[in-house]
Amino acid sequence: MSSLAFSLGYCVPRKLRTSSSRLFASNVNNIAAESRIKVLSHRHESSSPQPVLQPNGNSPLLGRREAIGFGLLDVLLQAQPSAAAETAVCELTVAPSGLAFCDKVVGTGPEAVKGQLIKAHYVGKLESGKVFDSSYNRGKPLSFRIGVGEVIKGWDQGILGGDGVPPMLAGGKRTLKLPPELGYGMRGAGCGGGSCIIPPGSVLLFDVEFIGKA
Repeated sequence: MSSLAFSLGYCVPRKLRTSSSRLFASNVNNIAAESRIKVLSHRHESSSPQPVLQPNGNSPLLGRREAIGFGLLDVLLQAQPSAAAETAVCELTVAPSGLAFCDKVVGTGPEAVKGQLIKAHYVGKLESGKVFDSSYNRGKPLSFRIGVGEVIKGWDQGILGGDGVPPMLAGGKRTLKLPPELGYGMRGAGCGGGSCIIPPGSVLLFDVEFIGKA
């Protein structure tokens, strides 16, 4: 009868076959504890639950399971809305000059004053999405005097404001879309050997973080 029961689907895992009944009981308890892991779903995701790492699985969600064990899941979930706000698609507003802008984060500090030495981080991209420059990659923000022609026109207007564009406040993050006449025009930039890093007539996209006074 015993052999018939095993043939109908009862199976003892190979790792549990031991002469020690104490070791066998310990392993069974561990398996039972792991089997109680529930599936979870984020509050802002679809209703379909996402499985947490199951026993003997290869899921990449081990970090989340550990966070649950230490009671940190709520902290992780609460951090998601602000991150999502920054990565959400920005709806650009076009000013009369042709400069388009969108505030991802509205700053809380003072606005820049013409002629003031300020510092800002940025990522510059072509319209295709190709990144041509990034101060973040260099690990140092750009310092310059605003509104006096030290940078391209789209930057002066995009940070200082004017012509339908509100000024940025320190701590703010803004996306700027520059037509060629507010960027490098028909001359382009970084040209050499028959090619240009920024081709002539390029529309440019900048993600700018206005840090404040330098």
